[in-house]
Amino acid sequence: MPDTITMINLVWTAMIAVMMTATFTLYQGKSDAPHFNYTQLTGQYNEQPYY
Repeated sequence: MPDTITMINLVWTAMIAVMMTATFTLYQGKSDAPHFNYTQLTGQYNEQPYY
């Protein structure tokens, strides 16, 4: 049977692989450009300086 360090490394690697797979699966259907439904109020938009 492998030692404790090897088992910890195997479990850690498996957890990372599962999380990466879940991330790519969940974000696969999302569009690249987000659509904002709010007005972006900035100093440049209002033609006023920040300071």
